[in-house]
Amino acid sequence: MSSPPARFEFRVWGNRLSAYHDRLAAISPPSEPRKSAETYILSRTTDTANVKIRDSLMDIKLMVEQVGRLERWRPVLKAEFPLDSRAIVEQVFPGLAVAPPHIAQPSYTHDEFLRDLVQPHRELELADVVKFRRRFDFKDYSAEFAEVEIADGSKAETVEIESDDPATVLRAIAKLGLNSQANISYVRHLKMMTGVTLHTVA
Repeated sequence: MSSPPARFEFRVWGNRLSAYHDRLAAISPPSEPRKSAETYILSRTTDTANVKIRDSLMDIKLMVEQVGRLERWRPVLKAEFPLDSRAIVEQVFPGLAVAPPHIAQPSYTHDEFLRDLVQPHRELELADVVKFRRRFDFKDYSAEFAEVEIADGSKAETVEIESDDPATVLRAIAKLGLNSQANISYVRHLKMMTGVTLHTVA
């Protein structure tokens, strides 16, 4: 089975983004709002790994390219718990750009993985996130409007445009009036919200 394609993404953040939601909704009706509770694993050694647990699935995307203002992200793993130790060693920790800890068993449940492998790791931090998301599907691209809240009560709104064609994303952000906004990924913004800083390991 082939891997999902990498897609170009443009994401903005703020506290008053409802106007962009309304502009998207005027073009195409949104999906029903979906609430999800997710745990992000943030690395102090890279900003190019979007690693989260949602619906009992380990879900990893890696940023593989930057083209102008756009970032191209490729899904590399979506696996259920218990998570096989080989995937942990070969995909999860390399994706986070940190050395794997000692692996003592052939697989790990959700709780074991977080308790035994992630929480003790000095380069990793957990961020519990609740999202309310609405998706918009168009012919050549998709969009998302979401309200995001982290465990300490901090909140933010985000709008994202994505497509496998970078020119399509650029046209969409121009049409929506997003050209003046900075493109900030989920990973980087969650680090800003939680105070996790990036550093380079010698």
